[in-house]
Amino acid sequence: MKPTVRSIAALAGVSRGTVSRVLNNQPDVSAEVRARVLRIIEETGYRKDTRFQGAEKIRIGVIVAHWQNEYFTNSTLRGIHLAERELNTARIQLDVRRMLSRSDGEYIRVCEELLESGVRGLVLNAPDNIVIAAEIERLSKAGVAVVTYNSDLPNSTRVCHVGQDLMKSGKIAAGLMARSLLPKDRILLITGNMEFRSHRVRIDGFLEHLKTLGFPSDSYDLKECYEQYELTYDAVRQAVDAFPNLRGIYMGTEHVKACVDALAKTRRRMTVVVNDLTPVARHALKIGAVDFVVEQDFTAQVRQAILLLQKHLLYGQTVRRPIVHVQTSIVTRELL
Repeated sequence: MKPTVRSIAALAGVSRGTVSRVLNNQPDVSAEVRARVLRIIEETGYRKDTRFQGAEKIRIGVIVAHWQNEYFTNSTLRGIHLAERELNTARIQLDVRRMLSRSDGEYIRVCEELLESGVRGLVLNAPDNIVIAAEIERLSKAGVAVVTYNSDLPNSTRVCHVGQDLMKSGKIAAGLMARSLLPKDRILLITGNMEFRSHRVRIDGFLEHLKTLGFPSDSYDLKECYEQYELTYDAVRQAVDAFPNLRGIYMGTEHVKACVDALAKTRRRMTVVVNDLTPVARHALKIGAVDFVVEQDFTAQVRQAILLLQKHLLYGQTVRRPIVHVQTSIVTRELL
């Protein structure tokens, strides 16, 4: 059988991206791995496919959103790095841009820069509003395929979304919360910016399942705290003071540290469920300040979005599923 990049990678125990970097004499490959790949290439008689030599590379833009919590920035960059190891680097080039804010104007500015640079695909995390939807439509008309991750714009012309099953995530959180509460108990829900679909739908899932579990419609308070420390801290303290029967807090987004700090000032024991296994959430689990973390694989979302665009743009594979879900898992202190 004729040797291929895939078979060379399998024999060498490396990714296809690593084989591609060796074939194209590119950096970021150790001397040991490079020697092993070259030896297998020689032994199998592999001949490089020259059909695309001289052809212009396909550019894929990746926008790194602006987060106050570096965990999400680092997770995004890790996903980009993992995708690069599997890309056909002879034919695909990533153009990574980091945002300076979360404003609509900043999103438009970065999208325009990438469009002018000649990208044919774009990986994007953005709020679900008409301004961003209109920009995605403009990019689509210009021949740019857009894949969203983490927060979706389902009514836009994006080709696909990669992310957590948000409704399931919220329902899981409600189920965990209900195991230690009674229907007469009160629950505080903290979310970020409801304009982001990832923030909004988790809450929808939580409330929908809470109702099926027998909790009355007035058993909760919802606070939109925009992932700000001060707003979250004040919301928790005010709820603790106002409701003697407050027994549970669901942190659908950040700021978990503010919640933990606020509860530390009280003597009230709460069941606390949070989303995302950030370093703060991990520490809070260890010390017993948080009971459960509903984890989404943020890194996998970015990696899959990039590789999906490669298949679509380079190999002409049709995107069959408009939504691709990554694994959602539950983390407790005992699992750390």
